[in-house]
Amino acid sequence: GNFELNMTPWSFQYSNWQDKLLMVLGTTMAILHRAGLPLTMIVFGDMTDRVFLFPSDSLPHQLIPFPIFLFPFRYAYYYPVSFWMLAAGWQIKRIRQEFFHAVMTQEIRWFDVNDVGEFNSRLLE
Repeated sequence: GNFELNMTPWSFQYSNWQDKLLMVLGTTMAILHRAGLPLTMIVFGDMTDRVFLFPSDSLPHQLIPFPIFLFPFRYAYYYPVSFWMLAAGWQIKRIRQEFFHAVMTQEIRWFDVNDVGEFNSRLLE
């Protein structure tokens, strides 16, 4: 007959406020980083023009502003990825702990019915 599946696709059941904050910050920083890429293309184009158009004796003075300008973009790429990885790692830890406690509260028959390595493989999935 009629089979209705009630699922919540985005529950974030294992995340706390810190995980959600890291995910929001990571997403916001990723959007800002991607929005800044056209600006970096303009800066790199200007830097390339300066390398080829100006005499080589004035080149170091011409290029000083570029590392100062581009340095934040390095971290703007690093932090979104690290924030998401940190939040994911904490949630995986909570899921594994809950699974471990759920299995340990089972009767000993669970270990008789299932294979020897199944507990380890499920715990590490």
